[in-house]
Amino acid sequence: MFSPALPQGILPGMISLVFGHPDASTLPVEDLCTSAGTVLQSPLSRSALAYGAEQGAPALIEYLMNKLNREEGLSLTHDNLMVVAGSTAAVDMIARLYDGRDGVVLVEAPTYHDALHVFRDHGVDLRGVPVDKEGLIVEALQEQLAALRQESKTPRLLYTVPNFQNPTGVTLTTARREAILELAREHGFLIVEDDVYRDLVLEGDVPPSFYALANGRGVLRIGSFSKILSPGLRVGWLIAEPEHIERCVECGVMQMGGGASPFAAHVVAEYCRAGHLEPHIVKLRQVYRQRCEVTLQALENHMPAGVTWTHPRGGFFVWLTLPEGIQIGLLRETARAQGVLFVPGPGFFAQGGGERNLRLAFSFVPLDEIERGVAILAQAIHTMTDTSALPSASVVE
Repeated sequence: MFSPALPQGILPGMISLVFGHPDASTLPVEDLCTSAGTVLQSPLSRSALAYGAEQGAPALIEYLMNKLNREEGLSLTHDNLMVVAGSTAAVDMIARLYDGRDGVVLVEAPTYHDALHVFRDHGVDLRGVPVDKEGLIVEALQEQLAALRQESKTPRLLYTVPNFQNPTGVTLTTARREAILELAREHGFLIVEDDVYRDLVLEGDVPPSFYALANGRGVLRIGSFSKILSPGLRVGWLIAEPEHIERCVECGVMQMGGGASPFAAHVVAEYCRAGHLEPHIVKLRQVYRQRCEVTLQALENHMPAGVTWTHPRGGFFVWLTLPEGIQIGLLRETARAQGVLFVPGPGFFAQGGGERNLRLAFSFVPLDEIERGVAILAQAIHTMTDTSALPSASVVE
């Protein structure tokens, strides 16, 4: 259905816990207007409005290089970075250049459902690896690699969302990251690290990235301004060894169309140069910390016995596990009829699963609607199960 007046994720009269989008009230419209005006009145205005350099706007690459080196102790040079049109474009480019039809891609089970869609567009062979409260399970990865070896197949990529994962909200531990890197080196596959939620830490510290732990070797790390600034700008970045950046920069799409989102990239670079990004991220953390706390408290207050959920330390998502016997499709329709939307679990799995799971996104729904939405969902679950035979509700840390 075509709804030109409504952005993605908006349905009038509904409490939507579906989309992991930034809260529209946090979008820094005035500062971005000022930054855009500065670019258009600068000597770079005509360059910003032309086809851009294939690697991306130099000012933005410079800013990102300095930011990441300063905050994470990396040693990036300009040759390690390129600008991309958001993380989705980066995943699509990597799938196209590094895998191709029938190539094997390892993914978390569950994982980001739109990434699965992108990989399926390229006809790849997706193999799921289970996740628990500490992230991707190393032993399960070893088992999957052994099974592939029996089929005389070698994976080319492992796609992972290691921090505040979409959809579960869990964070992969440092020890598991190191073990996964060892397996990647042993079996010769690249790690695609989709790290778009790193700056949205709400509690504690974020583990070192795969890229940092590997000193950049064998890792393609994706970042984005969609979650920390504005998704409409379609600006992100890719970090990798120089030979991988060169391969991506020289691909047909970049050579034909020039660098990604050149005007938007110049505007973002100016916004960052003016010192707006860091305080904006601080504000976002405050906003989403409150949203997360309200969501978790609402779950504690309203969910019936037998329902469990994750306790994210950042990002946008909480992952629920339902009691046996509940039909997720029927629950979805029941909740929808009462004005609440959520995402059922099966869509997050490459090879089946998730029939007792659902994802709640707390970032986009107005704060005053979160508890009401959770309460309605909880009542729908309650009507579908005999709670007297189930253990008390609990939280999965």
